[in-house]
This record gives sequence, C-alpha cells and structure tokens, in this order.
Amino acid sequence: MNFESMQGKKILVTGGAGLLGSSLTKRLVSLGISVKGTFFSRLPEESLKSNYQRYDFTKYEDCLAATEGQDYVIICAVIASGVASVRKSPTVTILPNLGIHAGLLEACYENGVEKVVWISSSTVYQEAFYPIREDELDLNKPTYKLYQGIGGVYRYLEQLARCYYDKHGLKIGIVRTTSIYGPYDRFDEQNSHVIPALIKRALHKEDPFIVWGNGHTVRDFIYVDDLAEGVLNVLEGYCNADPINISNGTPVKIKQLVKMILDICDHPVSPQYDLTKPTAVPYRVLDNTKAGTLLRKMEKTSLKEGIRKTVEWYTSNLSRD
Repeated sequence: MNFESMQGKKILVTGGAGLLGSSLTKRLVSLGISVKGTFFSRLPEESLKSNYQRYDFTKYEDCLAATEGQDYVIICAVIASGVASVRKSPTVTILPNLGIHAGLLEACYENGVEKVVWISSSTVYQEAFYPIREDELDLNKPTYKLYQGIGGVYRYLEQLARCYYDKHGLKIGIVRTTSIYGPYDRFDEQNSHVIPALIKRALHKEDPFIVWGNGHTVRDFIYVDDLAEGVLNVLEGYCNADPINISNGTPVKIKQLVKMILDICDHPVSPQYDLTKPTAVPYRVLDNTKAGTLLRKMEKTSLKEGIRKTVEWYTSNLSRD
C-alpha cells in the first residue's frame, strides 16, 4: 500500500528505535514520506540515523519539542518489560508510562497535531478463553492478575485518549494489539518476551531446553511489519478514538511455538516443561473481525515465516542487545 494521503505530511514516530517504531519508520522512509523517529536509550539503525532525534518523554518539554510542527504522531514510546520483570516489579512501569503517554497526548493537542495513533494493549481485557472483541471489554471485571498494574494504566489511557477526542477534537486512533515479535525485538534476558527469549536459547543450543509451565498457554503472535501496516491503515482512516484490535488472530499453543523455533534454529532437542514454574495468563487471543471490516485488507505473515525472518535478523545483529 502506498498511503498516498500521507504524502506531504510530517509524521513523528515516538519510540522509533523500538520494535514497532523501527518497522514504522523504515516503512515510511521507503514510501518517501517525511518521518522523524525518536529514541532514548536504544540507538536506531545506523542507515536511518539521519531520521532520528533523541528525546526523554518523561519530561513534558521534550513532548512539546518533539511534536511541534508535526502533522501526524504515532505513539509507540513505552517503558516495556518481559514477564520475568513484571513478576519481579509489577508496578515499576506504571509511573513512567502514565507520564509519557499523558504528556504526549497533551503536547499533540497543544501543538495542533492533526492525527494521532496511540498503541494500546490487549492487557486491558478481562480474562477470556476465546478471541475477544473490542466491545466485550468489561470495565467492571478486573484485568488478568499478572497485568493488573499495566492493564489498568492502559484502560485509563484509552479513556484519556477518548477525552482528548471528545473535548478537543483531536483525531485519535487506538490500536489494541497483543504479542508482537520480529526484527528489532529485545533479546536480553531481563526484557525479552517469549519468542526472542526462545530464539536466543535455541541458537545457543541449550540442553536441557527447559520451558516454564505445561506448554498449553495460548497466545496470538503478530509479526511486527504486519502490525505496522495495520497502524498506518488506522492513521489513514480510523482516528475516531474507537479502539480496534490488530493482531494475527490465530491461537498458538506455546508447545507449538517451541517446536517451531527449535526446528527453525536447527536445535533437535526435546524440550522439558517445568510444571513447578509459573506461567503467564493461560489464554490471550484477539478477534480481528472489526479490523477486517473497517480497514483495508492486510496480508499477515505466517508464524513460521515470521520466526524465520526474526532469526535471520538476530543472527545478523547479535551485538544490538
């Protein structure tokens, strides 16, 4: 897709050196669109450095400076952590994420930004053992206990985004997504999510190959370039503060994922499942019917192909994390 309506617009991608931000920045550059990516601690790709500028969005003055003169803003900046970090420090990301996102929304309003897309999360949802729709979010029910802190933050920030739309007319798209993976992911032990963690261990030929839990946990993994395309679709035509799910929508058991990664990494070992260790929430899959109806048709990368691409990127960039 060419996204011709974005030609001539200045687009800011906050968190532009992260997983989703890197994909978005590269895609916009390839389309010849004026884009500025931001980074803080993680450096951007060398070939794209001229498109980046460093900001600290915990400081409101940086939020104002970054959004000044921009037509569109995509808010990917986030203080993220893996499941291990969430278990160890369940509230550590709450304060910085509240400050970053509230500051950027206010700055977008103050600077007269035309459109904003804000990346929310499937952690807003209550427990459900089926692919859940946007209108099935029940704020009278708690989030999954593991995500009690950050899930509550995202619930609040969605309401805040709606407030800016209702009170100030700021056009905002809200994207709820789930487990993202792909190039530019985090592979360090402290912050990595399940796919990069398993890839790193498989490439290092761990034996025994121990996986926490029973392997029956179900997830919905979306390849980052697919999500980036979906985000640009929302930016183009669905900025009405009405949340929309964008994920792969295909349930995958962790046992299936582990086998696939071991095969792709050529590590023919039998995984051992440690039932004494805690696992994450048992089921998290999104229903994508709304996106399929309201947005342009998007091709989605198969999990096998996405993992293969991620392994290729990681083996070529072993020094990034």
